[in-house]
Amino acid sequence: MATGGRRHEPAVFAGGRTIALIHGLTFAVSDPSGEIDTGHEGLIAGDTRHVSRLVVRVDNAPVQAVGAAMLGPDIARFAGTAVTRDTSPDAPLEVHRTRAVGDGVFVEEIELHWWGTVAREVPVIVEVDADFADIFEVRALDADVGTPRRRHPVDVEWTADGMVLRELGVHLETRVTCDPPPDGRAAAGMVWAAHVRRGEPWRIIVRIDTGRESSVPEAPRPAALEDPVVASVPPILARACVAGLADLDALSLADPLDPTRAVTAAGIPWFVALFGRDSLIAARQARLFRPERLVDALCALAVRQGVEDDPEREEQPGKVLHEVRLTRRPWLQGATGTADGTRPYFGSVDATPLFLMALGTALRWGAPRSAVVDLMPAAHAALAWLRGPGDPDGDGLIEYAPSTPHGLRNQGWKDSANAIQWPDGTLAEGPIAVVEAQAYAYRGRLDFAQVLDAMGEPDEAEELREEAEELRQAICRRFWVAGDDGSPGYFAVALDGDKRAVRSVASNMGHLLWCGVPDPPAAADVAAHLTGSGLASGFGLRTLSARMAGFNPNGYHVGSVWPHDTAIACDGLRRYGHLEACHTLATGLMDAMAMFELRLPELFGGHDRATHEAPIPFPTACRPQAWAAGVPLQLVAVFLGIEPNLTEGRIVIAPALPPGIDELAVHGIRFPTGRLSVRVRRSGETDICEAPRGVAIELAAG
Repeated sequence: MATGGRRHEPAVFAGGRTIALIHGLTFAVSDPSGEIDTGHEGLIAGDTRHVSRLVVRVDNAPVQAVGAAMLGPDIARFAGTAVTRDTSPDAPLEVHRTRAVGDGVFVEEIELHWWGTVAREVPVIVEVDADFADIFEVRALDADVGTPRRRHPVDVEWTADGMVLRELGVHLETRVTCDPPPDGRAAAGMVWAAHVRRGEPWRIIVRIDTGRESSVPEAPRPAALEDPVVASVPPILARACVAGLADLDALSLADPLDPTRAVTAAGIPWFVALFGRDSLIAARQARLFRPERLVDALCALAVRQGVEDDPEREEQPGKVLHEVRLTRRPWLQGATGTADGTRPYFGSVDATPLFLMALGTALRWGAPRSAVVDLMPAAHAALAWLRGPGDPDGDGLIEYAPSTPHGLRNQGWKDSANAIQWPDGTLAEGPIAVVEAQAYAYRGRLDFAQVLDAMGEPDEAEELREEAEELRQAICRRFWVAGDDGSPGYFAVALDGDKRAVRSVASNMGHLLWCGVPDPPAAADVAAHLTGSGLASGFGLRTLSARMAGFNPNGYHVGSVWPHDTAIACDGLRRYGHLEACHTLATGLMDAMAMFELRLPELFGGHDRATHEAPIPFPTACRPQAWAAGVPLQLVAVFLGIEPNLTEGRIVIAPALPPGIDELAVHGIRFPTGRLSVRVRRSGETDICEAPRGVAIELAAG
């Protein structure tokens, strides 16, 4: 429909507008009104849903939502109005709900404010139910379905001040206590007779105890450390960085194996767990703001590194884990096939080379030498895995094939069952070698060679560089697909079990630029694909080209947009000097940030921006999610072109701002000998306002 007048900026209101509060391993997900009443919402502690329904009714009617505010990662306030009998159309009854989560605990204050001139009595009902579903069951539900089928009966015991829900036979319970106690009960919940009068708020406090204290303290953060401050013109990128850091803090937990270090959970609600690839990539994204998180992530993964051959968990010596839950509930569903949530599952082939990449990044950014020395045995073991069990047929490439029926069919970052497919939509058969994992293995060798040089092992470092170059040439030879009729060539998404190139056009090739694999002419062809209409949606990169038969804009890994995937491609395009392509993709991401209220979700639909002015939310996307929260932080580093190498005593800055960003400044970037503050303008001016001692600052062209 054509309309006249000034167009306004669209905003995303459909889906994804849940309110998620988190404290350690306890989190609450509701709709924007505060209600918990659909399949994916609830109070979850220790990976178990202890509240599947929490609904407030006033005068036998739902509360009409007005607005919600996040006051912190673990506290929110909801505002609403209630339409009662015999009231004016001015909605004289306000309903305020203040909610907080703690360790295994949920507390909500419900407050009624009456603006009518005549006092009255209003019935208030709070309905609470529990299904005690594990997190995998909750994730499997359709969003419109209330609860899964209960495995065991749930008994309700009414108490003087509330109720207790118990799943019989499993020893799980949810205890609800109220102040003041309810005046009675109805079939669905607890009832109060609220006497409301003008100027006298009426309130109740509902406390829910799950009995599942995690014993995981808050993530450590020395009080003396201050985050760098970002300023941008316009301010949207700076504001997105503030939101991204807040989300990463909300997802940060103290490591149960060593509370002095932080681990980053992958995302709420499905992935409140330690994931190898996610934690390493998120730590690298945040390196400009929280460089200590690189060492934290490396240490947390090193202590859990594979030490034996265990096909049931796909563990092998030296392999870095895919996932470990931080609770001890035996899984009834899920991919791990393990009996105890604290035992890692190792079904990833990319976490191990990413470990080596992260170690090199940590060294260049000034990680303490003692920390690097402590990580050397784990790094040598990771390299041994790349050379040995990770390459079972000895062809120099790392492949995967699940060793257990419970294992993931695909074990790169696109790990859904249909992620690796031929252009006609047929699924590729394994063992599969995904192209980006080979790029990580190449870059990981180069990064570890740099570490070996710093540790006084130059001969081994040189051997590793030669090995890396052989791998780079093999990738360029075996995965490259020449273009037809003058069209640009590209890298196939994978090799299948018969070593055939799976010739789908997918976003994976952007990761090759990030790792420095292609020669410049091939990189130019890749850049053309990354900005072409098949992969570029206008808000980011589609995971699979729209020209492939299996493309689905709502497919988890076959057409949707993952912000971190696009940011990695932006980083790679900048490294090869394709600034226009980098800025085109980055601008689309920043537009999506604005529409998602500065908090990008895990993924969203890959629909074409030409026909969809706002991105389409993915119904079960995590938000916050670690490597989505890290995207604005990564873009700041990309735009500054900042590349420290403190082993050589220098920091290179090669700034290039995209259209729409007129100025970008970062104050207080932490290095071991002091702080760096830099201001960049689109006009080309770069000011170094502060620099660490004993480090050379080199300005280069973007």
